[in-house]
Order: sequence, then C-alpha cells, then structure tokens
Amino acid sequence: MNLKQTKRPSDGRVWLSIVKKYRKDGISKTRTVEKLGWLDDLEKVYEDPVAHFRAYAKELTAAEQAESAAKTIIIHPLKKIDKRSTHRKNLGFAALSAVYHLLGIHTHLINRQRHRRFGYSVDAVMRLLVFDRILQPSSKKAAWESRDAYFERFGFSKDDVYRALTHIASLKSSLMAHLNTKVSSIYGRDMGFVYYDVTNYYFQSDETDKLRKRGVNKAHTPDPVVQMGLLMDKGGLPVAYDLFPGNTLDLETLPKVIDRIKGDTDDGGWGFGRIVVVADKGINTSDNIATLLAEGDGYVFSRSVRGGTDELKEWVTDQTGYKTSSTEDGTFMVKSRIAERVINVTTRKADLQKGVRRKTKQVKVTEKQVAFWSEKYARRARHDRAEAVTKALKMVEEPSRLKGMLEHTAAKYVIGLKVDDNGEIVELKDALYFNDRKLSAEEELDGYYVISSSEVELSDGEIIDIYRGLWRIEETFRVTKSDMRQRPVYVWTADHIEAHFLICFVALLIIRIIQVHTGWRYSAKAIASTLAKASGTHEGDNWWLFDHRDDAIDDIGDALGIDFTRERMTTAQIRSLVGKPKKPDQKT
Repeated sequence: MNLKQTKRPSDGRVWLSIVKKYRKDGISKTRTVEKLGWLDDLEKVYEDPVAHFRAYAKELTAAEQAESAAKTIIIHPLKKIDKRSTHRKNLGFAALSAVYHLLGIHTHLINRQRHRRFGYSVDAVMRLLVFDRILQPSSKKAAWESRDAYFERFGFSKDDVYRALTHIASLKSSLMAHLNTKVSSIYGRDMGFVYYDVTNYYFQSDETDKLRKRGVNKAHTPDPVVQMGLLMDKGGLPVAYDLFPGNTLDLETLPKVIDRIKGDTDDGGWGFGRIVVVADKGINTSDNIATLLAEGDGYVFSRSVRGGTDELKEWVTDQTGYKTSSTEDGTFMVKSRIAERVINVTTRKADLQKGVRRKTKQVKVTEKQVAFWSEKYARRARHDRAEAVTKALKMVEEPSRLKGMLEHTAAKYVIGLKVDDNGEIVELKDALYFNDRKLSAEEELDGYYVISSSEVELSDGEIIDIYRGLWRIEETFRVTKSDMRQRPVYVWTADHIEAHFLICFVALLIIRIIQVHTGWRYSAKAIASTLAKASGTHEGDNWWLFDHRDDAIDDIGDALGIDFTRERMTTAQIRSLVGKPKKPDQKT
C-alpha cells in the first residue's frame, strides 16, 4: 500500500489517501483503501503528515502480508464430531444482507420497534426469514431450526418468530412505502409504464375464512386460495402488491393497488404522477379503463379477439392495411387504427332501503388499436387446442366412455352436451355431434391479437414492445412460486398470511436488485443457487474452508463489494466481512 498525493488543479490543494494496486483482467488498477484528508488540514495535527502516513501505509502492508502468510492447521485424526456445533455455514447471505441494509430495512424495523416491549429483534427475525426464503425456502419453523447455518447470530426463540409475524404484518404499508422511496432515490424508478398482473396462491388446508376462499385456482388444485395483485416498474423492480380474497375476480383488483401508489401523501399514498398501466385482457374492463382515465392515467391492455364484437373480428381478419415482416420465429403482420369505442361504466348509487344499487352508463373513449398476427402464436394455438379436439371427437364416437374423458375444454366442441364450470354434466341429449362450425371460427382467429391503448401518439412498434414487457412480471410469479416456494402457504391467520407475503415481496425485491447490479446476466434461480452454495466448512482453530466459486458469485461479489473468492478465512475475518456490508456501486 502507498500514500497517494493528489493536487487539485483549481487551487493546488493536496489531498492524501492510502491506495493499493491490483490487477483485473490483466490491467493494473488502483483502489482507495482509506481517505486521509487535505494536507494543509493534516499539517495542523501532524508535524510531517507525509512521512507519518507513509509509515502508516507500510504498517498496513506489513499487517496484510502477515494476515495472508501461510498458516499451520493442526489436525487431530481421532477427534470426534461435536454434535452440538454446526460445522458448515453459509456466507452467500452476505450479498442479501448488503442489499437489505442498502435499502434501510433494518432502520425502518428498528425505528418501529422502539417503545415496544419485545424481548426479541423484529429486524433479526425478518432477516432470517428473508434469507431463508431465497436460499433454502422452507416453513417458518424450519427456518428457525436452521438459523445456525449462517455466519450470523439469531438470538430469538421459535415462538418469537410467530410473535414477530403479527408485528411484521402491521408494517406492510409503511415498509412498502419506505422501500419505494429507497428504490426511487437509489435507482430512479421509471414509472411511466407500470406492469400489473394477478395470480393466486393455495393453502395446504380445506378451511376457508375472509381471505382464504375457493376460487379459480391457477394451480388447478381444490384448495382455497388468496389472490395477489402485483405492480412492477418498467425496469423490472416490484413496486407494490395487495392481497384479496380467493374468490375476487382479477379485474376487480387493480383499483386498490393503484390507489396505494397514486394516493395523496398526506393520506398515506405515494404521490406518483401520471402512470400508464400495462396488463393482459383479464384486467381490460370498462370500469378499469374509466378509473384510469378519470385520474389522468393511461393504459396498454390486450383485448380478446374471440370474445370481441363482430366489428372487431371483421377488422382484425381483414387483410387490408397489414404490414408483413419476418423474424426467426416466423412471419408476423401488424396494422393499427385510431378508434372511438363506447364502454359501459358501472356506477353505484346508495339507497337506504335497497342497499347499494348498481347502474351503468355509456362513455366514449378514443384509443389506438394495434392488431397483429403471428405465425408462432397461430402454431401454438393449434397445438394447445389439439388435445381438446381429440377428446371431443372421442366423446362423439364413444358416448359410453363419456364420464372417463369428460373435460370442460373438450365439451365445448360437442353439440348435445352441456357441462358446468366444475365439469359436471347439466344436460345430455341422445345424440352427440362434433361442432365443426365452432372449430372453424376459432381457427380463423388463430394467431391474432389486439392491443388497445390510450397512448394514441405511440407507434405500433412501441405499443407492442411495451406490452411484451409483461413477460417479466409473469416470470416473477414463476420465481415466487417455484424458486421461492411461496406456495403452498402454511400459515393460517390473516396477519401471518400478510407477513408471509410481505417477507416474500422483500426477498423478491432483493433478488431483483442483485440482478440489476449484475446487469441482468443471471436469473433469480441462478443467483439464489450460487449464494446458497457459498458455504464454508469448519477446519478447526477458527479456520473455515470455502469450496464454491463461479462467474455468478464473482460478479455478485464485485458488484456489492464482497470478496467471495478466498478459499480460507478465519472466524474474525468472516465476521468483519458480514458485519460491515459495503454499499453497492449505485452507478451499476
């Protein structure tokens, strides 16, 4: 290490610092180890600051060389394994801890625990549950039982974990608002276009209550579910979420989530300005469009062609105006128009005797409609329908085997047979016929999609590209359900359910931020996997051996200022690394 003197051109003032040379990718570089101050200020304290700090730099070099010198580890061949100790611990959580502290989650939780007579740290419980959700997803009980598997002390009981969940649930609104402020200030949220989608999570239980309801279960299980609406910014970072009873329709969830971020800051809102919501056709309703436009916001929604008006189908299938292009996925065609559409908006009028009475009124909206046909989507539609068509033909040919092959998607192609949403037969005529007309009508619309948008000034390509960004929120749901095992949910009370999803939301945000810092080069699964493998085995005499290294963990370490490359470290060195998470480079 050396003393560096840097002269400021404007006034010749000299700045002192301790620097160290290193090589990266074959290039010699210098990094600052310690900032000392201006030479003229230091002369007031030291007789000869330059000589003093040159000597100090030599001492640091000697100490570093001593620390890195070869050590002798004594092995006792007959020593028994201590059943009371954990001999392998995870260090990868240090990356998660760095982002956790960068976002100031610890400060938020500690401040809100003040004046509360808890015998445990809510922040410590939160950290354990967040780390566990990413690195080894399990139940709250299993997370507590494996708490010694980290180079961190978690001094609380199993009962404390469940007590803390109630308090964590009460912090949902304040913590999400805090995280939004932090993310906005550090990364500069792009909220011009926000992506919204809804999914549900099932419970390993038959019991239902105000939140756990039986609805359209997207996991195709009979268990009760809870609906979750998630909002994501244009950069791919989650913004906010809300939970809804399992029988809530997807289309009814958007207003509540938007209210959270659009509301006045004096009323607990986040005060965001104009936004444009991007969502699929399940959210494309007249009421949602009217709500957004009434607030001065906009939308980019896909629109059902099959369920659309005859006029829409005629325009979409009319080849006039289409521009054809080719890609590696095949041919696609695009055309657009500015159209005036009449929507039926629901209004509510209070009546003391009859309760709340629903009324509708017609409203005209002007929007840009982009129609496109994709050869790839057409092939997919035919493939997805093939099995149902085959089953429908078998139903017609062999009615005696009907019960064994009954399926709602196949039954729609059979004339003389009606089933309810549960697949139960509600009507069965003597003769069954295959519905060729219905099949032909569906085939005619294969590959066609329509996107409607209030942003009429955008080009066709811009609207299509913006809508395609929905893939990331769909991928986010796959991450939470598969990689983080957010389902099935094993907690039962309303506050514990809220806490569970808040913990998952924090874990998801941390993973996404690590992806930002590593340039989105690695999937959430790859990041969690490499961090889970970054564990050390105790060799004795306070030495730990680490045996995992790959490009992903190197890049994560470089981005967050954590050295995961060392094969051996002492307990003290590990504690120093974990105890002082470095602030990531915000320019990344």
